[in-house]
Amino acid sequence: MVSCRFNASATNRFQCVDDLLRESRECFGFRTLARGRRVFLQQGDVIFVDLFVYGSDGRPTWYTAAARLQGTTVEGELVFGGDLFQNTGPYFAGPFNPANVGSRKVGTLTFESAGVDNGNITYTVDGNVVTKGVTRQLWTFENFSGNYYGGVIYDLTQCANPANDGHVEELGAFNINHTGGTITMATQTTGSSCNFVASYSQAGHMGTMQGSYSCSNGVNGPFTAFEMEKSPSGMTGRVQGQNNFCQFDGHFGGLLR
Repeated sequence: MVSCRFNASATNRFQCVDDLLRESRECFGFRTLARGRRVFLQQGDVIFVDLFVYGSDGRPTWYTAAARLQGTTVEGELVFGGDLFQNTGPYFAGPFNPANVGSRKVGTLTFESAGVDNGNITYTVDGNVVTKGVTRQLWTFENFSGNYYGGVIYDLTQCANPANDGHVEELGAFNINHTGGTITMATQTTGSSCNFVASYSQAGHMGTMQGSYSCSNGVNGPFTAFEMEKSPSGMTGRVQGQNNFCQFDGHFGGLLR
């Protein structure tokens, strides 16, 4: 069982220092077989980690770390690291005395992403080493239904006609109808009108669509939209796929109308 906490912006995320950090670990809620909870909050190239675990005496114990981006693995996965501290303080229902707040360095913590939805955490406490696989915690499903105005920005590659390879930016309106595990989307951009039909799944607060599409200009094929995030203002996501002419990889999003 894992809990998650959110800061003011659910997209302070995974829009970080550079494109490597576009996958939000704002609430990388962690499900593991171990007892205890792990909470991640991310701002820029720093993740704040709470470890709510049990000590050798069976009592709840609280550890925290501010882990900074250290770089990437050879596979391109993000690696964060920092010191781990044990925190104590005065009884919550009594008067607060800041002199009773304590913080002791007990070791270090490292987090390594494993794709968008999973990761591995390794931490040491007074010489004891713990390594766990973690995955985003799902609390409730988002609903992306609505009318939006925005666009899609993508790169075409491996086109049947190499002259069509390149960068494309299209603006326009789109409508999403989201019911349970199914999403339909109708778009009207500067290039054409298209209809998308897809299944929907979600890990943490990030959604994924997998399906097919067809457009008025004869373009059609399979696609996957992922890292989909909903906000009061609109939605964003990434998209990959192919059609009867090219492969594509890019971003899409829009403001609610």
